[in-house]
Amino acid sequence: MERPLLAITMGDPAGVGPEVVLKALADPSLSAMSRPLVVGSAAMLERTRAWAGVDLAIRPVAAPEDAAGAAGTVDVLDLNNVDAARLPIGQLSAEAGAAAMAYVLRAMELAQAGRVAGMVTAPINKEATSLAGYPDMGHMALFERLLGISEHATMLVAGKLRVVHLTTHYSLAEACAKVTRDRVLSQLRLTHRSFETWGWRRPAIGVAALNPHGGEGGLLGREEIDAIAPAVEAAQAEGIDARGPYPADSLMAHALDGSYAAVLAMYHDQGHIAIKVHDFASSVSVALGLPFLRTSVDHGTAFDIAGKGVADPISMVEAIRVAVDLAVGRPLAAGAGA
Repeated sequence: MERPLLAITMGDPAGVGPEVVLKALADPSLSAMSRPLVVGSAAMLERTRAWAGVDLAIRPVAAPEDAAGAAGTVDVLDLNNVDAARLPIGQLSAEAGAAAMAYVLRAMELAQAGRVAGMVTAPINKEATSLAGYPDMGHMALFERLLGISEHATMLVAGKLRVVHLTTHYSLAEACAKVTRDRVLSQLRLTHRSFETWGWRRPAIGVAALNPHGGEGGLLGREEIDAIAPAVEAAQAEGIDARGPYPADSLMAHALDGSYAAVLAMYHDQGHIAIKVHDFASSVSVALGLPFLRTSVDHGTAFDIAGKGVADPISMVEAIRVAVDLAVGRPLAAGAGA
């Protein structure tokens, strides 16, 4: 697929989403490799240009297929659903939350219909979307509810380090309770399928232990013995190149050396800390288990700096680049099994 058409949601219009989108699309290399289509508010993007410090033309289009992806121009599918002149920047509001969700829903419709090759999402604010009447704790919860999917995962990518999470938004106590043989096996299958779809021949998946030192043979916990190792063995019996469980600290270091296509982390911070210490600015989120391609920035709405022109667009740049690689079937940075 040459220059895939990607729907890029603008995010919460009161946050840094519009700014990082504009700054990212000022990079001519992105229009050379893709046709970016912003799903959002043309008026909000026009307002944002002043503090974003970019010289780009905002071009509303009537349909996704009209997006040309020309350098120096931002094609926008304008939903015209926010009062751009009046909306307070950097403040929580139901209006902004409703607008942000409308962008996501429209991009999802386009991706489901095959009218775009995938979607790239700027940040939404969970409090704002809750004020707007949405019960979902983020993008994935929305997709899970609307699409009826039961198997999905979040993978963070930063260079050669790719980490899939067994659980994300749970307390640590709840997350530990969810480390079961069936859940680990299910996520290994999902990770394996996803990477094969993206071009890996037989992706090697390193599996993190839950407990320090891998549990020390049961002295520091039995989850490795009772749940994780049996899941790894079952996955291997199905032809999945799963390895472990290994102590998480050393496993992440080996993953950075390219020993694994991905690491399966047992809980949120086990994976997120490794990724963000390695390369906080350029980390990207990739959704596994959706019926369409979706990548995302790995940061929030940053209301404290919204409208100041200081937001860093690198995560959005990388999210678009990763989406292009996956859309055209080009493996991500080299790893075992690529």
